[in-house]
Amino acid sequence: MRGIGIIGRARSGKDTVAARLVAAHGFRRMALADPLKDMAFGIDPLIAPAVQDGGTLRLAEAVRLFGWETVKERYPEARRFLQRLGTEGVRHHINANYWVDVLLQEAGTACRAGDVRPVVVPDVRFENEARALAAHGFALWSVDRPGLRDTVHESERLSLHHGELLINNNGTLAALHRQVDAAMEQTRKSRCDTY
Repeated sequence: MRGIGIIGRARSGKDTVAARLVAAHGFRRMALADPLKDMAFGIDPLIAPAVQDGGTLRLAEAVRLFGWETVKERYPEARRFLQRLGTEGVRHHINANYWVDVLLQEAGTACRAGDVRPVVVPDVRFENEARALAAHGFALWSVDRPGLRDTVHESERLSLHHGELLINNNGTLAALHRQVDAAMEQTRKSRCDTY
């Protein structure tokens, strides 16, 4: 299986790097958190106890109104809920490999159905996920953005040293795109142009 897993803290630019790989290099985006978000959407927790009109706000309505990224930024409880459900709930109580196993199964199914595009996974957060992806032929990239606050949740602590190369997101969007394109060329060369 061909693909790239992206390591980095929240807000480092992982999704922007993935979007560049999709738009400019023909990748298919598959996130470890996609089924987690589906699960959270189904549970539909309360994420804001009182909004401007005095009512409450639930996750599903907020996502429909604003989209996932805005909701995670505007309502910190949404991000905390996703972290707790995905890590303390599923990883700790069901199976630490659950999310990566689901992703690899879905990627394999798509490949067998004829979708042979390489896969980009923009949310590699744990060492076991990095190892599993590498074992299936994925390259691992790290994205760093100076000035981000350290977070306390374990899903944000995977060392950037797990990546085969480092992208420094410290400039303009155009500069980031140039770095992604250069990293793609480097990965193609090191992987004998299998991407």
